Amino acid sequence: MVVPRFLLTLSLVAILGVGAAQAHGKPRSQRPPASDPTADESFVQARHAAAQGDSARFEAAAARLAGHPLELYLDYWRLRMRLAPQRTGSGANAALRGSSGEADSEVHAFIARNEGLLAADLLRRDWMLDLGRRGQWQQLESQALQWILRDDSQAQCYAWLAQSSRGAPLPAQANAALMRTRELGEGCTALLEHLAREGTLGRDQLWTVLRRVLEAGATVSVRRVAELLDLPAGSVEAALQRPAKVLGTPAAPQVIVIAAAMLARQDPEQMADRGAELAKLARADRDFVAALTAAHAMRRLAPNALSLARAGLAADVSDDSFDWLARAALRDSDWTTLSAAIARMSPQGRDDPVWVYWGARADRALGRAEQGAQKLRSIAGQFHFYGQLASEELGQPFAIPPRPAPPTPNELAAIESNAGIARALKFYELGLRMEGNREWNFQLRSMSDRELLAAAEFACRRSILDRCVNTAERTDREHDFALRFITPFREQLVPAAHERGLDPAWVYGLIRQESRFILDARSSASAQGLMQIIPPTARWIARKLGVDNFRVSDLHELSTNLRFGTFYLRNVLDDLDGSPLLASAGYNAGPNRPRRWRAALAAPVEGAVFAENIPFSETRDYVKKVLSNASIYASMMTGQPHSLRAMLGVVRPEPAGRTALP
Repeated sequence: MVVPRFLLTLSLVAILGVGAAQAHGKPRSQRPPASDPTADESFVQARHAAAQGDSARFEAAAARLAGHPLELYLDYWRLRMRLAPQRTGSGANAALRGSSGEADSEVHAFIARNEGLLAADLLRRDWMLDLGRRGQWQQLESQALQWILRDDSQAQCYAWLAQSSRGAPLPAQANAALMRTRELGEGCTALLEHLAREGTLGRDQLWTVLRRVLEAGATVSVRRVAELLDLPAGSVEAALQRPAKVLGTPAAPQVIVIAAAMLARQDPEQMADRGAELAKLARADRDFVAALTAAHAMRRLAPNALSLARAGLAADVSDDSFDWLARAALRDSDWTTLSAAIARMSPQGRDDPVWVYWGARADRALGRAEQGAQKLRSIAGQFHFYGQLASEELGQPFAIPPRPAPPTPNELAAIESNAGIARALKFYELGLRMEGNREWNFQLRSMSDRELLAAAEFACRRSILDRCVNTAERTDREHDFALRFITPFREQLVPAAHERGLDPAWVYGLIRQESRFILDARSSASAQGLMQIIPPTARWIARKLGVDNFRVSDLHELSTNLRFGTFYLRNVLDDLDGSPLLASAGYNAGPNRPRRWRAALAAPVEGAVFAENIPFSETRDYVKKVLSNASIYASMMTGQPHSLRAMLGVVRPEPAGRTALP
């Protein structure tokens, strides 16, 4: 058993989460309302007012905050509101208009005064977007050269547009970005329109862009690119809204392709039946529609997805579509088609561990043993689902790396004295987790492994457990699994799991993915606490357990959340025939969905095949991470290698039926 160093020294109270509750701004006893808000309360009010663009309410709160530790952000939010775009028009003709430019000198002064700080770089990004809307290319390009984060595709497109506007050639990644985009957005649309007017992009390239946004179902972008291709707006709108009616009409070939792509998304079975109506299209366009039809059929786990996939292999489509063609072949163990689909992906797509692993399996099945082994060796031992499976495929049990030397007092002191880390801690204290995470992560971007491990342990000691885990995951060579795979709350979690007959390693693996051990975590769907239980499910559990006077806020109590979560997980496991794979999927997507996915199988498949063919990308990623986590936790908690492949098992087709579980 591996126990993080910080758990050996922290008090039991801190381990059980009181420190986490305080760090997250959620004290257990609420202060009685006061007539005058505290400085921290005023700061939170100012943040909410800024988010809503309410400058009067913002200034009223900000007036009480002179000398606040996060006063820097008040200036940032004030200026950001002044840069907020104005929307003109409506519907397809809606556009964003830039500011008046009156704030430019103040924005420039703020950035110069705070150069190198996150707030300055965030404001620089907002200013770049505003400058792009206003066509202020010289200033925009100057700011782009100093932009640190480079985390916004629209600001980047405006920066490229600034380059092109002065006649400079665009870097190769600019054209590549446009050719693989899923949704153009304001900046990339402006860049595309400029390149089309200048003749830098011809009709063939614009048609490639149109096909990419069609793949993504990005109808706003489809309309904008279609306009650049001079396609009749009425015909394009009909193709988008009523594709089945447009097929077979004497519309322009491009309009027919738009209609076919939309019908493939809405009803791939109908599109497959109407393929003959595309006979007059160019071969490349027919291949494109065939690939989209196959991809959407596989997303629905249709039985004919493989035959459709074979017909779409020659298409010029994105890796996302080829992923689905490959999954169709994988489901039916068609190793030849799987290998061909992977070969059609981009180099980046082929290098994804998903397709390195399955490409290796295809090589082995097709008699290319050494080629397959070479691919497996390239990812074996990596700390993820397919790295673990590759190790097992090579007969090498996954090994927990040796622990590095603990952070020194000087290394920890450097983290504690970091002003950005201090700002992050203050945000956490106020319950502003998103802002805190953004500040924390900004400080990590150039840290060495030793510094990252010190930051991770510092976070653990402060009971900011999600930052502990996420920071430890960033190391390149020195890996401390006791920080990556922490085991807090053992005195409560292990008995709760055993009471329901569950493997504590699986429960830990699930919580690590669900909440990263944040006691007061709350999702956009209102899932609550460590095990992320939504209120309707919690009320059902309370009735089953005979808990009177249950309140949703009770889910933030450690004992209640673990009791309710393990009770529900046990019920899902029993409902799905004791399969941790199916139960993990059911816990995330609801137990009826894995029943339907299992019923769509034509024959038994190994668990890894079933996991890769889960049609919801969020659930597919979730299941692989939960089970990978669980396997690693089992190895750490027992001191013995644990087989991920054995945990995945085999999934056999069964009638779907319906569950009584929520």
